[in-house]
Order: sequence, then C-alpha cells, then structure tokens
Amino acid sequence: MSEIHVKHIKAHIEKTFNNLIDLSDIKAKGDNIDNFFLTRALAAYSIQHHTQISTVIAAESVVDGSGDNGIDAVYYDIHTKCLFLVQSKWIHSGKGEPDNGEVKKFISGIKDLLNFKFDRFNEKVRKKEIIIQNAVCDPKTKYQIILTYTGINNLAEPSRRDFNDLLDELNDASELVHLSVFNQTRIHSSLINTTENSQPIDQTIQLKYYGKVTEPYNGYYGQVNGVEIYGWWDKYRKRLFAKNIRGVLGDTDVNKDITKTLEENPEHFWFYNNGITLVADSVEKNMVGGASTEFGQFCCENISIVNGAQTVSSIGRFGEEDISKLDKVFVPVRIIQLKGADENFGQKITKANNTQNRVKNRDFVTFDIEQTRIREELSIDGIDYRISRGEYEKNDQISFDLVESTTALSCSSDDISIVVQLKREIGILWDDLENVPYKKLFNPSVTGRYVYNCVRTQRILEQAIKNKEKSVVSGRDKSIIIHGNRIISLLVYKTINTQKYRIEKFDFDKPSLMGSMESKVDIIFDLLKKIIDSDYDKAIIVTLFKNKTKCQDIVEKITVANNRYS
Repeated sequence: MSEIHVKHIKAHIEKTFNNLIDLSDIKAKGDNIDNFFLTRALAAYSIQHHTQISTVIAAESVVDGSGDNGIDAVYYDIHTKCLFLVQSKWIHSGKGEPDNGEVKKFISGIKDLLNFKFDRFNEKVRKKEIIIQNAVCDPKTKYQIILTYTGINNLAEPSRRDFNDLLDELNDASELVHLSVFNQTRIHSSLINTTENSQPIDQTIQLKYYGKVTEPYNGYYGQVNGVEIYGWWDKYRKRLFAKNIRGVLGDTDVNKDITKTLEENPEHFWFYNNGITLVADSVEKNMVGGASTEFGQFCCENISIVNGAQTVSSIGRFGEEDISKLDKVFVPVRIIQLKGADENFGQKITKANNTQNRVKNRDFVTFDIEQTRIREELSIDGIDYRISRGEYEKNDQISFDLVESTTALSCSSDDISIVVQLKREIGILWDDLENVPYKKLFNPSVTGRYVYNCVRTQRILEQAIKNKEKSVVSGRDKSIIIHGNRIISLLVYKTINTQKYRIEKFDFDKPSLMGSMESKVDIIFDLLKKIIDSDYDKAIIVTLFKNKTKCQDIVEKITVANNRYS
C-alpha cells in the first residue's frame, strides 16, 4: 500500500502545485527535475496543510536549493504569530525516513536561522530576512518545525533523540516550539479530507455519557475522547474555527496549562477544562449505541468550533508528538444545532461564548487587600490605579494599570527569578496571592507612591530601550535588546536608589532624565552583548532570557563588570 499511497500524494501535489513551484535554479532534466519539483511541492503542501493558506502563498514559502542549510520552506503566519520551518524528503518507494545526517543538518539550520546567521543561507532565505527577524524578535512568536516525507516509517531513535534535544533546548523556559512529523500516513490521511476552504465540514462526533437539550433549541452535550479531537485538528486545522472570534491565539498561560494537564494528569482533563462549544447546521444521532446514553454517534453538518480553539489546538499539537497519550483524555463538548433557531442565533452563541464568564488570574487580584490599599493611597495623590480588567484602557501621567505596576515592581525587585518569570508569562506572577512571587511584589511595605515612582521610571526606561533598539543594526544584537529588555531593566534599577521612591515625589518630566537613562541602557547593553558574545555565543536568544540559571550568571557577571566600570 505504501507505493500506492505515494502515487496518490504525487497526483495531488502535481495537480495542486503545477506551474507554481520555482525551478529556475535547477539545471537537471527529466526524472531529476521531477524529484526537485516533488520535494519542493511536498514542502509547500505541508505548509498549506498546517496553515490553510492558499497554494500560491504556500509555493512562495519554498526556499529549497543549494545553500538552504537544511531548510526547505519558511512561512510566518502573522495572525497566529507562528513561524513555520520545513524540511522535505520525497521517498519514491514509500518506505524509510530521512537519514539522521539530513535531520542534523535541518536542526543546525534552525539554530542558525534563529540566531540570524543569514550568511549561511541561500538567496531565497535571505529574501525573507526581514520577515524572519521581525518574527523572532517578537516575544509572542511560536515556532512549528515540520519534518515531512513520503516514507511510512516513524522516526528512528537517533533522529527522534536529536529533535527532543532541540525541543528541550528551545523549550527549556516555556513552550515555544512544536514538532510535527508529517509522514506518509498523515499526508495521505490529509488528502482524503482535502477540500476547498469554503466547503463546510461535516463530521460524525462520538459522545460519551451524552445528554440532550430541546428547549428553546436543540443541542447535545457529552464527552469526546482526545484522540478524536486530535483527528479534527489533523484534518481541518484552522477551518474548524471559521466562526470563532479569536481562533488560535497562542495564549501562552492557557495553552501551557492545557499541555501540562495532558502530560501529567490526562485522566483529570475533563475536570480541569472548560470544554468546547460547536455549532452545526444540523445534528442527527445515528443508530450506533442504541438507546443507551453511555455512548452515541452524532452526524453533524457544517460544524464550527466557536469556543475552545485553544483546547483543540493544544490537544492537536500534543497529539502530533504522541497520539497514544490522548487515550485517557476526555473533553466536555456541547453541540448546538442551528436548524430551527433564529437567524442570528449562531452569531449570538459565538459572541456570548467568547465574552461571558472568562476569568483569568488577573481577575482574582481585584480582591487582594494590598491592591485596594495601594489604589486608595494613589487616589489621594490624584493618581488612578486600575486593578480590574474592563476598566478604561488609558495609561498617562496620572493613570496606569496592574500590568504596568507588576512589570515595574518585578524589574525593580532585584530578583532574577521574578524577572525571568515576567519575561516568560506575566500571568503566573498572579497565580498565588498568598505567597511569593506575588507577595514579594505586593505587600504591606510597598507604598502607593513607590509603585507610581517605579511605573514612571519603567516608562522612561522602556523608551530608552526602544531608542537603543532603533540604533542597533545587527539582527542578533537587535534580538538581544528586544528579548533582554527585562534583564536590562533589572540591571538599570540596580544603579538607582529606589529607597527614596517609598515616600518622595519626583519630577519625571525633566528632559535630562531620558538622556541619563539612555546612557545607562547603553552601558548595560554593551556589557550584556560582550558577555553573550563571549560566554553564550551559541545560545539561541529567543530562549536565553527565559532561562533563570543563565540569566543569573549573566547578571552576576554584568554586576561585577559594571561595578568595575563605575
């Protein structure tokens, strides 16, 4: 069957990418040029499948050729803030896998790309340099590594180990990078369900312990196994969320918690997760399961997930690593039928499910007495401190919010672990209101005036860092100042006597303050760059400043050097 499946794949990508793949750099003829086409078209198809972009844009993502450094396609999805990196291998026999040498080359190329070593790449990659730099310099960017090949074999242990080592290195601080092994089995499966994006998704959904709602409209609820949800993701990707307000956001605190539960407590997933809401034009139960409500199959026409995109995408990406771990996962699911309902009922469901009852860690901070005290102290000085989400979004000289106060207090805390956590995910700092790190930031000794002074200082500091960023030419140096902004802030605060901040008022509008702050940032950045170039020259900047141990070492060395400089 392997060779037959390869023929199916070949026929599809030849039809899909005919005359779209650039082969102008190829001097070969006949079968040899066909091999180049198939390899490149497969890379384009893997991008298209994972992103649901057009065939033309997918074809333009191909960078395969002499000097590609192991990377055959590059695409940045601006909406989901995800950078896709592909290596493609066409295997005519349908057996085997890319050899370990090719995998090592791919991994080496990924590291070079993330470290902006564009001199090691061909012109096709260098043409995407600005896009890649902007993506890597954005702290919110996630990365999808795709190894695609038409062999049916799973990755052998050496290659699997090499990828695991790469993921461990890149994800040592947070879940930034995902691996998708898009082999013959998955490719062929995707072809069976490949249709135009405008076509509706009809899906049979299996519900465990289901129930039915008949008034005022029809709907069903129950549990769906994680393996089945992974199947939805693998087949349809973003098409599942066509009616969802947000789609897949890469909400790091949410997705990280979902993935952690999948990994550590899969049997508890139903208890911890809010579940998924789907709408469908029609829902009909078939005869499977009979009259029992323990199990049933429901034939749904034109489904769309209007709430739960993060759950589905997290399960999907987790399943790409090891689908067997999803056997124990069950997710609460609601299926709402639109047939027979008001014309705008589907839109109302979507809006309500994405705006009502969404509680985040930040919301619980509202009830902390220290926050109330700080807010009252500041109000006496005519300063408005906004603790709750939903209050008007305006930050000026006399107003700021919880995000600003947490950021400023973290950077001024002289605590590496807090600053690193701030860089990873600010929401974790609000996890436990009774213990550190939260209590170190917000406690009875922290006055309202201290918070305000730190916020105003932080604003000047961040502007000075942005000004420095504009003057930096090197892509790697720009990455250092962008991703190292919190460590730079911490080091600058070390030069400021913040004890005075607790009771004194300051004039933060003096023009000389910006010049002084820019001078401090210049000194710190030069020291930071020197130590990274010396001791962490092979480090990937994207993750370097999210690693507590490495940041601790860097700060200690800069502190010693800065004292010597002073």
